[in-house]
Amino acid sequence: MPLTTKPLKQTRTISGEEIDLRDAAEHIERYFRNNLAWGESLAPVDVDILQTILDVLVYADDLAAELGPEMLCPILAAPGPGQLDARPWLRYALARLLELPAGVADGWSEWVWPRVERIYKRTAGALAEIYHGQTVKVVCPWCDGRTEDQPVGGAHTWQVEVLPNNQVAIVCHGTNCNPPPEHVTTWLWGKPCWPITAWEKLAQRLQPAS
Repeated sequence: MPLTTKPLKQTRTISGEEIDLRDAAEHIERYFRNNLAWGESLAPVDVDILQTILDVLVYADDLAAELGPEMLCPILAAPGPGQLDARPWLRYALARLLELPAGVADGWSEWVWPRVERIYKRTAGALAEIYHGQTVKVVCPWCDGRTEDQPVGGAHTWQVEVLPNNQVAIVCHGTNCNPPPEHVTTWLWGKPCWPITAWEKLAQRLQPAS
């Protein structure tokens, strides 16, 4: 059940063979790491913000490409290399929607709305303006940010989530994350969970690690 205390056996013990496989994966990841690979290499920009800009541009271009032919209008050329401003394609899509006849506009609005909502949520998430699904840019001190994609660690595994009782909490999605009982008393579907009331103590715990 969600929001219960940790059972006596919450996480399984990693076998010796699994430890050897994990160590081998870490060795391979470090051996092949370069400036273009995930890991400890530093990026000159905020990767999440850059990815958000690209995603919004792709979504806007898709909208323009669908709405242009419907109105028999000249199709707006797809963005070229170095073009990151999605506003021309968003303005084009909006102009086509405003030109639709009243009887047709309702059907197209139902098709457009989920795509526009996706742009909104993607942007709001990058700007930390939504709670559910927001990534906390902290490496968990208990699982070291280990995931299936990053067995060497360093991933941001903490996410802010709205729980079934509408309470806001941080949940760690790291591999085999198992904090000691004095640092976490609440678990959500087998994952360590810190309700908003525990965030001050959690922050104090992270300061020495930082």
